[in-house]
Order: sequence, then structure tokens, then C-alpha cells
Amino acid sequence: MQNVHFNAPAFPPQVAQDNLGRIVAPIPGMSKLEYFSIQLLPAMLQIAANKGKLSNKGVPVTPQQAAIDAAKDLINELEKLNENEKENTTILE
Repeated sequence: MQNVHFNAPAFPPQVAQDNLGRIVAPIPGMSKLEYFSIQLLPAMLQIAANKGKLSNKGVPVTPQQAAIDAAKDLINELEKLNENEKENTTILE
């Protein structure tokens, strides 16, 4: 099952004005999964260099696959946290 949050933009577009006063909205280039995987890859490469082979649930994986799996876990945990915050948010008048 592909999680919708994995393909969400890492940097949502922000409306801005250019030097001529025109309204522009840059299109985001990376998904959350791509961004977090790129950020985790150096750590996974270092762990693989120091410790040897990496594994995920007993299955040998490459540092690249380990970074992707760790990014998926991180995104899922962040989404759980966001859902809990939404459920616990109260509006005070």
C-alpha cells in the first residue's frame, strides 16, 4: 500500500511576488519520501561502512534501501503525531 503522505511535496509552494510585481508560485520538486531519504542516506552509508551489512527485519538491504525504509518509518511516525495533535486540539473562546 502506497502512503499518500510519501508523495506529498517536501516543500509546499508559497505564493510570492517577483521583482516586477507578478504573483508566482514555484512548483515543489521533491516528495517527502525523497527528501527524508536523501537526508538519511549519509548516516546509512556511514553505518554500512563501519558495521558492515545492513538489514531490515532480518533481510539484508543496501544503504539506499535502508535510508528509504527509515524515511518511510519517520514519515509514518510524523503523521501519527499530527493525527494525535488534531484529535487533542481544543478551541478556547
